[in-house]
Amino acid sequence: MSKSNAGEVALSRRSLLKVSGATLGAMSLGGCLGVLDDETDRDLDRLSDAEVAYGNCWMCHHACGQEVAVNDGTIVDITGVDGHPRSSAGPGREGTLCPKGLAEMEKAHDPDRITQPYIREDGELRQADWDEAFEYAATRLKALDEQYGAETFLNAASWATTNLHEIVWGNLYGTPERIGRGRHVCFGGAHLSGNLMGVGADMRFVDYQNADYIIAWGRNLFESFAGQWEPKGVLEALDNGAKLVVVDPQHTPTAQKADEWLPIEPRTDGALALAMGHVIVEENLYDEAFVEEWTYGFERYREEVADKTPEWASERTGLEPGVIRQIAVEFAEAAPAAGIALWTGVGQYAESQKASQAVFALNGLVGNIDRPGGLRFWRGPPFSNPFEVRDIDLPNNAAGKTPALRKYEEYEKYPFRHTTGIGHNQIPEMVENGHIRGMYCHYDNPLTDGNTQAWLEALEEMELIITVDAYWNELTRHADVVFPEAIQLEKDTLIDYAPAWSAYHENRWVSASKAAVEPQGNTKPGFDILKGIAEAMGWGEYIPWQSEAEYNEDMLANIDYSFEEVAQENFVILDEFGYEQWKDSGFSTATGKFQFYLDEEDGYRRSIEEVDEQVPDVDLHTGPQWVPPGTFGDTPDGEYPLHFYDTRAVFFAFGADQVLDHPREQYARKHGLASEEYEGNYLVMNTADADERGIETGDMVTVATEKGDGEVMAYVSERTPPGFVTAEFGFGQGNSKEDGMNTMIVHDGQTDPISSQVDRHIAAEVRKTGGD
Repeated sequence: MSKSNAGEVALSRRSLLKVSGATLGAMSLGGCLGVLDDETDRDLDRLSDAEVAYGNCWMCHHACGQEVAVNDGTIVDITGVDGHPRSSAGPGREGTLCPKGLAEMEKAHDPDRITQPYIREDGELRQADWDEAFEYAATRLKALDEQYGAETFLNAASWATTNLHEIVWGNLYGTPERIGRGRHVCFGGAHLSGNLMGVGADMRFVDYQNADYIIAWGRNLFESFAGQWEPKGVLEALDNGAKLVVVDPQHTPTAQKADEWLPIEPRTDGALALAMGHVIVEENLYDEAFVEEWTYGFERYREEVADKTPEWASERTGLEPGVIRQIAVEFAEAAPAAGIALWTGVGQYAESQKASQAVFALNGLVGNIDRPGGLRFWRGPPFSNPFEVRDIDLPNNAAGKTPALRKYEEYEKYPFRHTTGIGHNQIPEMVENGHIRGMYCHYDNPLTDGNTQAWLEALEEMELIITVDAYWNELTRHADVVFPEAIQLEKDTLIDYAPAWSAYHENRWVSASKAAVEPQGNTKPGFDILKGIAEAMGWGEYIPWQSEAEYNEDMLANIDYSFEEVAQENFVILDEFGYEQWKDSGFSTATGKFQFYLDEEDGYRRSIEEVDEQVPDVDLHTGPQWVPPGTFGDTPDGEYPLHFYDTRAVFFAFGADQVLDHPREQYARKHGLASEEYEGNYLVMNTADADERGIETGDMVTVATEKGDGEVMAYVSERTPPGFVTAEFGFGQGNSKEDGMNTMIVHDGQTDPISSQVDRHIAAEVRKTGGD
């Protein structure tokens, strides 16, 4: 392993005052780059006397390096770390934070956080000390196991800074039921397609700086990104002459900066992708050598796209045939330095697995996989297994237990049980059937992710709910045990989640930080909470580490740095890795090749066969194919004529910071509504739709669907097309910030039947309900 660090790549850290000026200067680059509002937001006297600490932002868990100024235990400034793999564009580049990352300063000192454990007694939550809370949780967990079996307990932890929750609940407690984000509620269709086709779930990130052609397909890269490195990488590519194409119904900030904006009809991504494939094949622009040697199922793919002309796609997508042909040719001619950045936009509707499969097929066609400027096989650091380092014989008490979805005949109606197993939307039904009776939830709120009303009822039925959270919400209020967690800036952290993709396209890296400030109140790191539960359960011998830092030290056993050394630098660049890694190891698929068709993937094939029987109007097969909108999910009609989607904004990370004043004020100012007392989300709708309904910006409106309704403030804008309305998720009923509308309160169990992805597209009507 070669060894280098920040100093060896000639990186320098700025003085705090210089940081302030540089960060403000970054404002001009676009809304993607983090800023404080102005210099007056800083206490310059306290800043000049401050000490420097580091962090790795956990607001959206993408770990942008944070440089933190601390004066007498108070954080007085925060910005990005120069050259950090996530918060910068690479070596020697400025590090910044987005509004979410900046808001962590406010979160650290927010007096509204939960700062004491709580347990339920006589139906009410009361404060408890830590030992009492651990013992209470252990007693209830043992009782649940004895009466119903540990397999009825659901591990719903997301984005913990270690994998200890998987050890405690899977290996030790023995539940096979695990649900998180990713494939369950975030981009399940694309997650499944990417993995089975051979590009992997991480292959939605392009080798930006080396790219000549970037297609942001359903992605708003300048507002919704996986770290500051992404928008900065795209900006650098544009400066270098790359072309940016945006495929999106909305005119997003990314579309504003694009060379071409393709305002596609919602849910017709598959048609556009197949037509592009048609052009590339018909004009012999595909990579024949790659296709011949490294792909599976190409001839059937050729037959599938033979009649999918741009004219055919134009009728479905609303795009001009000439534009479709032009983009296809340009993409193929730029390949392999051409990448498609795809994520939730093609990952959150009922036909998303099939649509994303058609898009991913373009990569195999032009051979841009793990080549400079295309998609990248990212490689994470070679972490050790701490349990192996300590020679701990860890049991696997979940082994041999069949998840309920595959065990009971009630769930044979769900074909996705063969591909992804348990699904978010089906858990309320499993609770009703007695197959799920309890839940551990950490850094997530399932009430925002789909089927909300059914989830609210399921919380009432569950017999044991254990939460680790920073704020009160409908989940914590229903809990039997509430453990208050210290935030990332209050604990020692080694980033082991999502450590691969970054601005360093040829290097592995590792990032860590020591606690910048003391934990607020009586809070503890998540690691300490799980260790406390484990010890109370009698499993202390399996978790001998005294702290997360000690556990992290063992994770670094394979790396020539200690935890202290990495934390002191904030990040360390490790060894290089090359491109075209598939030449050495092939693709991680059943055939060892990139797969256009997935008939060799047994679980997928069985899922497709069952869906095909249930939906006789579509002759499904295992390859890329056109599946029209409405085949699986609902579609607008006379009663509900609008497409309703929920969206992400640069100001908010799931439910993590909607409760904070600063990001909420920025969000309101962006919409020109800062003078309103209302502090919720906004329904963005086109002028034509608003005029037709007599709605103006600032009016309260009711969003009605077949499943329910909710109230939200309207924001009228041309940035969204007629017939298409959106609202930011993470607000409203069930969330910590209850102003506004929970976007999933008007949703029930609709799902992509192949991947289990929650269908976040809903047919809706909007009417004015009054209000200021």
